[in-house]
Amino acid sequence: MPQKITAEILKKIFGEKLSWLREKSGETIEESAFSLGLDVSDYFKFLKGKRLPHLLTLMRISQKYGVAVGWWFGEVKSVPQNRAQIRQSTLENKISRAISTLDVKTQKAVLAMLKTLAKNLK
Repeated sequence: MPQKITAEILKKIFGEKLSWLREKSGETIEESAFSLGLDVSDYFKFLKGKRLPHLLTLMRISQKYGVAVGWWFGEVKSVPQNRAQIRQSTLENKISRAISTLDVKTQKAVLAMLKTLAKNLK
């Protein structure tokens, strides 16, 4: 049975992903908050899963870390259990964005190569 989606689950997912991205960036909490024009206490509440940002703030955060807005909650049906799942989701997002910038013919060629590579790795 699917898990009921609650605000607490959304806050937890957002906080874990934001924390991972911040750590990956090498910035301190203060530096990240400042670069986003946020109060440190608000940013800290996001990191700890105590609050969700407003939509415009979510868009600024997404832009800063180079992730799509949908990435934050794209896996709500299956709440990520650990940072490895979050990293995998981020990698898939980056690959998808990179491929989408290519022309259609090149996209098809890259996808064919990736399928071949995936099949050979099994």
